[in-house]
Amino acid sequence: MQPLEARQLPPSPVPPDFLDACTTLTAAIQELVERFPDYECLTILHRDGSEDRTSLARFWQRAKSAQALLESNGLRPGDHAVLILPTGSDLVASYFGVMLAGGVPALTAGPSNRISDHALYVRFLGRVLGNAGARFVVSEGEVAKLLRDAGSDALAGAVVLTTDQITDLPVSEFPATFPASADEVATIQYSSGTTGDPKGVMLSHRAMLAYMRLLRDGVGFGPEDVNVNWLPLYHDMGLFGAFLMPLLCGFPAVLIPTMDFLRSPSLWLWAIHAYRGAAGWAPNFAYSLCAKRIEDDEIEGLDLSSWRIALSASEPVLAPTLEAFAERFAPYGYRAETMTPAWGMAETVMAVTAHPVGEKPVVDRVDRLKLVQEEIAEPTAGDGIDVVAVGRPLPGIELQIRDPETREALPDRHVGILWVRATCLFEGYKNDPERTAEVKIDGWFDTGDRAYLVGDDLYFVSREKDLVVIGGEKYAPHDVEAVINAVPGVREGCAVAFGVMNTDSGTEDLGAVAETKLEDPADLDALRRTIRKEVTRTLGLGVRHLHLVPPGGIEKTTSGKLARSATRDRYPEIFGGRDGS
Repeated sequence: MQPLEARQLPPSPVPPDFLDACTTLTAAIQELVERFPDYECLTILHRDGSEDRTSLARFWQRAKSAQALLESNGLRPGDHAVLILPTGSDLVASYFGVMLAGGVPALTAGPSNRISDHALYVRFLGRVLGNAGARFVVSEGEVAKLLRDAGSDALAGAVVLTTDQITDLPVSEFPATFPASADEVATIQYSSGTTGDPKGVMLSHRAMLAYMRLLRDGVGFGPEDVNVNWLPLYHDMGLFGAFLMPLLCGFPAVLIPTMDFLRSPSLWLWAIHAYRGAAGWAPNFAYSLCAKRIEDDEIEGLDLSSWRIALSASEPVLAPTLEAFAERFAPYGYRAETMTPAWGMAETVMAVTAHPVGEKPVVDRVDRLKLVQEEIAEPTAGDGIDVVAVGRPLPGIELQIRDPETREALPDRHVGILWVRATCLFEGYKNDPERTAEVKIDGWFDTGDRAYLVGDDLYFVSREKDLVVIGGEKYAPHDVEAVINAVPGVREGCAVAFGVMNTDSGTEDLGAVAETKLEDPADLDALRRTIRKEVTRTLGLGVRHLHLVPPGGIEKTTSGKLARSATRDRYPEIFGGRDGS
């Protein structure tokens, strides 16, 4: 990666309080265009250093042209359209084009390069389209050809449109904007997994706008803050944190295509350097990737001193990653207090907790046995488990830790289920009122995540559905995975752990799959022994089932998250079927 020279972005003319009076996304965008047509609101930075800048007027023209294409093909108010597009101006124009026509956009990922059989992806997409009742798919290039070749039946009858069909219209031919209301569903967010039943999270205009105000005020963003991100826009942290909030709050936004970042992680850091970025968003793995893969000669002359908010969310925030990233980039102006751990879900729009900006992350070392056996996070000065505080509630957000059986609130340092009450909660799951009723109760949302509180600080422990339960004791799989990933020979970030039911003992055994590039049988045997030894030494657990696979053997979602149950189900001869038998 070649260094990027300094680049000047125009200051935002949007008043900091512009968002306060907005009631719908479409009305907000239209007002922005009318008042500030020449403002360059979005910059797309490519791996070769080239960039595309889009003014509000140009963005509006493209969005209205996308609206016209959709309407001419039969999209009517209330219809749903699924967008499968890479990060770029056509994605954001199509997103708003659907809304301007009165439709509801849903974003999802294209086929992963980890999936060699694209028929699997088409089946997944067919389930998404069926759940949404979507009449249209908007895509481009090879993905569009793949979908068209699959045929209408495979896509639940949806019509595939492509961005090259969008013909720029003059202002005189712009179609009328359909008037939205605040309580209407504005967006459906689908999980990025490619297995299981799709879960469409319905978000209203009111909830999305309320959330962006909470995030702006809670984290303390200002119009001078440049946001530099690479997250895909089908991911909630990308859509809301990297694009919509900057757009509506008047912060300049720089977006890097996701694959460009993955191929060259230093591009993200150079972009922060060049544009004097103040904020960047990423899951834990991205910070680890930067700390371990970027060589000194790639970042000679790098200056990260402008970076004040490095928000880390979407997956467990690990203490070793915080330390490694801070140590690696301190010589380049990065400050440890820049890291801002956070927690959230699509059902809460995005992150609803954030560590105080300007303060170093807090790591709580707790007694492992107390945590496992009694579900109490008791501090210890000796060996224990390090848990990172993932922030404090944004203004107006309420958190409770409740007993999973009685649903009574638990005191500090007791592990239970995290419940959230907020003005930004989702409306429900698309076409799934039963699931909605199970988790939305009396204005509260049962997240299913296990966590504990210490004062206002939230500590994430594990996702409830991924727990490994052995003899009544519960274990978080990412703790096991962290140990396996540290073993030389294992591809970092490519290990999963899960429970495998043992019908003889009546409880679960610990199972794991890990990717490795090793091929020699003797080397593989040695690696298995080392993994088992390290897990037992570190966590006191025995790995009963261990399977080593070549690169690509671990199932991941299209956003790069580990798919534990899907990986287990991929090897039924070893781990049994879906029920663990």
